[in-house]
Amino acid sequence: MILFNNRVMLLDGAMGTMVQKYKKTRDIIPDTLNITEGELIKKIHSEYIDAGCDAVVTNTFRSNRLTMEECGFNYKEVIKRGIDIARSSSKNILVAQDIGPIGKLIEPKGPISKESAFEIYREQVKIGKEEGIDFILLETMYDIEELDIALSAVDDFNIPVFASMTFDKEGSTFLGYTVNDMIKTVEKHKVVAVGANCSTGPYDMLKIAEEILKSTSIPVLVKPNAGIPKDVGGDLVYDVDEEEFAKDILSMIKMGVKVVGGCCGTTPRYIKRIREVIK
Repeated sequence: MILFNNRVMLLDGAMGTMVQKYKKTRDIIPDTLNITEGELIKKIHSEYIDAGCDAVVTNTFRSNRLTMEECGFNYKEVIKRGIDIARSSSKNILVAQDIGPIGKLIEPKGPISKESAFEIYREQVKIGKEEGIDFILLETMYDIEELDIALSAVDDFNIPVFASMTFDKEGSTFLGYTVNDMIKTVEKHKVVAVGANCSTGPYDMLKIAEEILKSTSIPVLVKPNAGIPKDVGGDLVYDVDEEEFAKDILSMIKMGVKVVGGCCGTTPRYIKRIREVIK
């Protein structure tokens, strides 16, 4: 499958932000809505599709066995339903299975064994393969060892995979890993795109994108936040509007970035503006 076709790929924006907008609460794991409020998730996907994205990302960021069991849901049902909802939003759109960190550190840093972590990722990818997902998006990763394990699980299934870590504006994860660490890891696997998402706004991500571009020939992706959030009357308000966001995204595209989208704080308005400036 040709994912890029010599053009920039535009992913969608934040799912959690849109869920908070409609549900008026932050005390919810969006993945569970695949089961309880599927029509809302479909509505959000449809809004991003109408905004002009090339691919939607399933509402499955935290749909691993451990997290879903804690929520009282079956992870297999949540993932299958998430893929089905995304696919039903449009027959003419690519669908990426979203997979985030397990949520607990891997040994020796934490309680999860490497074998258990591998199996947790493999379970998720296996469902995506069976459901005919177009590609995997491993995002917001902060532990190199966990990223390596996750990519090893994907290697078993021959599915295109995008790998993205989350760096602060200084270019390191909260565990101290760098862009160079990420590149060394992903180049051991079959990765279609590599990059950064979350943690920073688009301006601070410019430097990170430049460093990634200099470090690898793998296509580069960016999914910044809409700046820094502030709590205003119980709502998270971000300080970068869609015009400024799209301007910095365009700068990264001119640098050579091939996959763009939005993370926390972004909405269909942001994706629409990006589409307008990259046409």
